[in-house]
Amino acid sequence: MKDIKITDNHPVKKRKTLGPIGRFLLKLVNWNIVGNLPDKKRIIIASAPHSSTFDAIYAYFVCLAVDLKFYFLGSVSMFTRIVVPLPFKKNPDKLGIPHPFGKIQNKLLLEFGGIPVWRAKPTGVTQQVIEQLKTKEKFILYLTVEGEMKTNQTIKSGFHYIGKALDATVVPTKIDYKNRRFQLMEVLELTDSVEADKEALMDRYHLVQGKNKTFFKPGSK
Repeated sequence: MKDIKITDNHPVKKRKTLGPIGRFLLKLVNWNIVGNLPDKKRIIIASAPHSSTFDAIYAYFVCLAVDLKFYFLGSVSMFTRIVVPLPFKKNPDKLGIPHPFGKIQNKLLLEFGGIPVWRAKPTGVTQQVIEQLKTKEKFILYLTVEGEMKTNQTIKSGFHYIGKALDATVVPTKIDYKNRRFQLMEVLELTDSVEADKEALMDRYHLVQGKNKTFFKPGSK
């Protein structure tokens, strides 16, 4: 794995034990990260295509391997419960099975960089993320911009609104299973048009092969 150049603007997180473990695991699964991060204090890693739970596993290994502090989003359920999507649950924030170690689980995930979001709240997920990050001088936020794994050819607008509200730099990132790597690409300069920025991201992801699907931009050949 090529070392990512870390500058004073990046949020550093030294992992004396977990760092070497993360690098070993990446080598073990033959997965890599290529490219570099801009020398900015606030960064959004906008990744796609999202088609498998393995996306999160490999991203977790990368987070361990690199001496940087990452933030990621998760349903509030995953912070205190054993997440099992039960169809009879009407409240999406109470999926899964409660257990006596929920507080410990919550503390560990928060420490690792998790941002719990409530899908049933009137305040949208995007605004919840903005509220949690607006006081932080430095952050790297990892987003799967398609949202759920079942979606395809659709980019959600959260990256645009979060980036504009927090003056963050967007780094499009390919989850590239063909070459078994996360590829950090050139910065996407945000405009005042949500649709234009979504189109620009889709251009970057066009024909990238995920684990269970290949991203295909509508209208492309």
